[in-house]
Amino acid sequence: MTATPEFCNDQSVGGREWLLKEQPDGPPIQGIHPSAVSVAVARGFDPERFFSPKLRDELPDPSVMKGMDEAVAIFCDAVMARKRIAIYGDYDVDGATSTSLLVRWLTRVGQPPIFYIPDRIAEGYGPNANAIRRLKEEHDIEFILFLDCGTRAHAPLAVGVELGIEMAILDHHEQDDKNPPAVLVNPKRNDENREFEYLCTAGLAFVFLVGVNREMRTRGFFTAERPEPDLKQWLGIVALGTVCDMVPLTKLNRVFVKMGLPLMGEIPGLRALQSVNASTKGLPEFNEHTCGFVFGPCINAEGRIGDTRSGTTLLSADDEHVAMEMAVKLVETNKERQEITKTAEALAVEIATTQMAGDSTIVIYNDDWHPGIVGIVAGRVKDAVNKPAVIIGRGGTGSCRSVTGYSIGAAVDAALAAGVIDKGGGHMMAAGLHVKPENVGELRRILCEQSNGFKMQPVEVDMSIACGGLTVPLVEGMEVLRPFGMGNPQPRIVVHGGYVTRVQIMTGVHIKLHLAGRFGSCKALLFNGVGTPLGDAIALAEDKFVDVYGRSRIDFHAGKNNAVILIDDAMIRPEAAEETA
Repeated sequence: MTATPEFCNDQSVGGREWLLKEQPDGPPIQGIHPSAVSVAVARGFDPERFFSPKLRDELPDPSVMKGMDEAVAIFCDAVMARKRIAIYGDYDVDGATSTSLLVRWLTRVGQPPIFYIPDRIAEGYGPNANAIRRLKEEHDIEFILFLDCGTRAHAPLAVGVELGIEMAILDHHEQDDKNPPAVLVNPKRNDENREFEYLCTAGLAFVFLVGVNREMRTRGFFTAERPEPDLKQWLGIVALGTVCDMVPLTKLNRVFVKMGLPLMGEIPGLRALQSVNASTKGLPEFNEHTCGFVFGPCINAEGRIGDTRSGTTLLSADDEHVAMEMAVKLVETNKERQEITKTAEALAVEIATTQMAGDSTIVIYNDDWHPGIVGIVAGRVKDAVNKPAVIIGRGGTGSCRSVTGYSIGAAVDAALAAGVIDKGGGHMMAAGLHVKPENVGELRRILCEQSNGFKMQPVEVDMSIACGGLTVPLVEGMEVLRPFGMGNPQPRIVVHGGYVTRVQIMTGVHIKLHLAGRFGSCKALLFNGVGTPLGDAIALAEDKFVDVYGRSRIDFHAGKNNAVILIDDAMIRPEAAEETA
């Protein structure tokens, strides 16, 4: 992967270098555009398996994961002994989807469980001792399966041991240097080879249930009156959790999403959520975009500022009336969350771009901000300034989002080791923490110290196309690469050699560039670009050579389809180069 001299500058408006991936010729595959095959091969995929994904090709034997056989065995023992079982999940989409899978399986075999989702504000993330005690005292729970949490919850789980509760954990968060006092299934366990570390808990729960079905089949548990649950019917739930948890859409995850998206409508709660989100444009489709930006946020909204049980209740419901009632509630809460978030985002971005413009990591504290929205605000600030962002709300609860190549989780670990924060942890791109208000200044100092000198990674370009070469067949041919997401993003394309013949401002906020080149013309769009650094730069680029970087799409205009590029970044040819051209 090397820089290419065909780009008109060494650095983009966003301060990034562009590196063009090698574009190998893949094997010809009937019905697949050659450029799509080339992109797949360049990303390291086996094109035959990539374009024809099958569950049997990617699904592992559950037993290959450490702790899986033991977890399956004690779960099946609990079911067959008709012990009182609780499913304890997390309040995000991954937690709701994985919890609903277990609730559905147990309900289907005639043993509906208690499920528990902690309150985000009052209890916080993961198992807590009081919740475990209540489950024992109020429901006489004998077995708890923790989902998407529990790996580091040593003290709360010790309470479960004291109470004589059997416990198992299905989780995908990083382990510390201790083993929890419960059976742990986690592809990131210290003794794992991490082959399946890309799975979220919804995917892990599906693999677990494959093992459970196999074990129960061996034990003769299933009968004509109690048939074996068909796990494939719930792949729509797995797909939603996989997309929303932003894990790589490769290998088994790609199969889950590819197979699951068409099955989302089979889940009453998702049908209801689709109906309530209908607009003048009709029903939103079930695809990776709507999972991430329509359906997922509705479930997350209740987890952030409402009743954390609502998402699981929606996904577990087979009763159409219950599903519709929960869907209406979720959509209304999401609207409320959007209003709260919008105000906080505007203020945070203003502070980040003015008062903290010189900081290498943005750290903002505001006690008026609801702790349930700080993660969304951190993501918005990160996108606006291209820097790691830490947003801290009411009570000192903070959420962190990072830029590609910088581990915000490691930075938070450093702050924890220094005693500046009370608790915290995360991974490369996201983390959470709790800090006393009086320590925010010191936290800002440490995090900036950690990120000083960090250099943004170059942008990877999947295809470079001369102006006029972006065609409708090419753009349509790229659709076979879906589903797009982490690990398999929508192809990033550079249209190079274009001369800006006209800059058009649309509805006062959007910018359209009309480009002309040796092989024809092209239109490039920057939505909400007016007043942004990138928008200001390209708005002044009329009569200049500009290369644009972004994603392609089809627009229907003037009675025909047109291929356009949505701008993420741009390079503008230096004046000196133009004078000598």
